[in-house]
Amino acid sequence: MDTTEHNIEAHLSSANRRLAELLHSAPADLATGSARSLQDRLWVWGILGGKDVGKSTLINALAGAEVVHRGTAVGEGTYQPAAYLHDGDRDALDARFATLGGVSFTVCTDAPPSMRGLVLVDLPDFDSMYTDHLTQVRAVAGALDGIICVTTPKKVGDLRAINEIQRVLKARNNFVYVVNKMDWLLGQSDGHPSGELDRMSAALNTQMAECGVNGDAGRSFFISAKHRTADSIIDEIARHHPTDSPRSPQPEMVDAARRVADDFDALRDTLTTAPTAEAADNNKRANLTFQVRAQARTLLDHHNPNAALDSLQRNANPETIEEIVVSSFSQVYCDQLIKRMNAGRLLSAEWSALLFRQRIAHWPVLGIIAWPLALLGAIVGTLRSLVPRPAATQDDPFRFDGLALQDRTHAAISGVNARLAGTAERIEFELPSAGALEHQFRSDISALANAYRQGVIDPLTRRRPSFPGRCLRWLTPAAVLIWFPLAQPLLSGFLAATDAGPFFTMENIRLVVELLSAGNLLMGLGVSVLILCGLVACIYSCAVRDSFRAIDRLQDASPDATAAPLIDALTRTITRPIETVRSQLTELTNDLQELAARNTYSQPRWVAHRFSGGELERAIPSSCQTRSQRRDR
Repeated sequence: MDTTEHNIEAHLSSANRRLAELLHSAPADLATGSARSLQDRLWVWGILGGKDVGKSTLINALAGAEVVHRGTAVGEGTYQPAAYLHDGDRDALDARFATLGGVSFTVCTDAPPSMRGLVLVDLPDFDSMYTDHLTQVRAVAGALDGIICVTTPKKVGDLRAINEIQRVLKARNNFVYVVNKMDWLLGQSDGHPSGELDRMSAALNTQMAECGVNGDAGRSFFISAKHRTADSIIDEIARHHPTDSPRSPQPEMVDAARRVADDFDALRDTLTTAPTAEAADNNKRANLTFQVRAQARTLLDHHNPNAALDSLQRNANPETIEEIVVSSFSQVYCDQLIKRMNAGRLLSAEWSALLFRQRIAHWPVLGIIAWPLALLGAIVGTLRSLVPRPAATQDDPFRFDGLALQDRTHAAISGVNARLAGTAERIEFELPSAGALEHQFRSDISALANAYRQGVIDPLTRRRPSFPGRCLRWLTPAAVLIWFPLAQPLLSGFLAATDAGPFFTMENIRLVVELLSAGNLLMGLGVSVLILCGLVACIYSCAVRDSFRAIDRLQDASPDATAAPLIDALTRTITRPIETVRSQLTELTNDLQELAARNTYSQPRWVAHRFSGGELERAIPSSCQTRSQRRDR
């Protein structure tokens, strides 16, 4: 599975679609987009939170200008995403959000030059039109580089916010947790602000753990976006809690106000300091890594292919299906069927003719005599086939113990379907029909019967004469053809002559001519042909004898383990579609498990800060620190 940066999301979508098709399930809702963010140098923060948590006020405070106006359609009760950026970054943002079809944006380009390269996106709130807003947030979240989760002391631990944070698919290091309106909490502290901060810290840590960031380096800030200095916070507390006699605020309250103001300064430095190109790329790759892992786990949880594989292993493993097939096609049935098919096709005439043709081919000259005899036999056989014969009634050789072959194939398929009744409802596969199984069995059993017959006749057809035998086959016909027409008359004539004079005399020449007369030659040739015909008859009788012996061996042979190859072939045919689905599910599951566990993209480097007292532990990325902070280090 190709998992490069540019097509990893396409592969996840493909795996989602394939699993939905194989398992008859609805595709999982995947929010993608982290790969697209690698194509530009923007750092886009999404501000996530409920209604009336101060998101608009926070945007103005971070921008250092009134970029969110009270008279605009956005603000409190945000109903669609609103992006705030510098005008020079508009084209890059449009290119990134171009693929988010169906989501409307409000784009404000009034941000000051200090925000060049940074974008703040006000996301729809949780509290009004929750379902519609939730859909928009999930569609946009994939294209964001970081998330600012804004809450208030009254809303820390909101279950809907926790559930949504788990779905926005960002590396947990690219989350910022902000508790706004801390001036209200300090005003309710009754003179013990440090205790309220500790309580809020514990509540926020619980929310972070519920969001799945426990053990990761998260960033959290207690701020007042509306009152950003310690003096302003103290004045706001005093305005809501006036006293009869003016007095200086308690030192503990001053410390708490300063800590809240310092947190805002740290938050502003963190968010408005543009990261370097390398740091931004690392952070975006961390998002992509987290998204891939989370999406892979989402697909595994949503489709649960492991449960489907377990069900296939229990109900559709080859051993189970083989047991079902064996119950319909037993060893006894297959053995008897082989014997019946061999008994119906003894092939004595065919085998005799085959052996005779092969053996006569090794005898020179005898073919001149054998082929006319074979032709005559073929003509006689053809004439006999033209004689009408009464129709022969033959029982079905495949019927055994009252069951036809069709009944057995139906029983096998029905048994497998019954075994897979629950599994087949969820997994997409189609078993072969009983008719296809019957056709295959007929073909396989015929091929096996032919193999048994071929195994009996092959040793006979492979025999070849030895060298002495080949010499005898060449010399015998020649000797017969020379002896009787020529040699025997000449020898008998010369041996009967009493004159022992010179050989080449007129008397001897006259005697040779007389001995080699046409009558003597024809008589000698006739005797030779008769002898050669007898030799042909001997060869044919030997072929007939060997063919009948082969038939006897075929009839007496007990086909051991006949059912094994037949049942194995039927089992493979039935399990082939199941194994195909099993293989695809296994491949997809292994790929997703590998993606859920992999960590191949480079991660950002985070520098941990630990503060004394009751302040929260937080980690700020080195790429997001101010220049003075980096210089001090």
